[in-house]
Amino acid sequence: MIRINLLPVRALKKKKSIRQILSVIVLSLGMVVLIIVFFQLSLSNRIGKIEAQIAAYNGEIKRLRVETKEVSKYKSEKEALQQRIYIISSLQRARTGPVHLLDDLTVSLPGKLWLTSLKEKDGKMELKGTAMDNETIAKFMSNLEKVEIIKNVELVISQQTETKDLKLKEFTLTCQLSYGALPSRPAS
Repeated sequence: MIRINLLPVRALKKKKSIRQILSVIVLSLGMVVLIIVFFQLSLSNRIGKIEAQIAAYNGEIKRLRVETKEVSKYKSEKEALQQRIYIISSLQRARTGPVHLLDDLTVSLPGKLWLTSLKEKDGKMELKGTAMDNETIAKFMSNLEKVEIIKNVELVISQQTETKDLKLKEFTLTCQLSYGALPSRPAS
């Protein structure tokens, strides 16, 4: 009787199926590795682009900081120049203001009236003087009201005094002075 050994065929089939399973596993692992490598490269590419954008933004920030420093430098220079203009304007007004005031006072003085005192402080002026009568004082007050830089002329006191057989009126007037508007004072 002939005997056929079928075991090696089964073993061969078993080896063949193991090879197929191993090749499927290896191919699957290869695909997984390829997919991971693809995603890694894709993420690396995105990270590179984002890092390039960050570098560009940082460069822009540095440039803008330099420009901001220049702008603040120009602002401080502008404020210094405005301060100088204000000082020059106030000095100009202080130089010419009293001259015009005294000239206007001289023109406003009627006859029979003498000023004995003139005080000015913080835009308020006090005038003391002597006149022959109340009408002369009233005329002087109306003349002062016509002067541009003098406002709100008020009679504080008027009293009669005698000097060498003359009856005179001593008076005190107050008024506001406005030399014109100074340019606005720059913010400090």
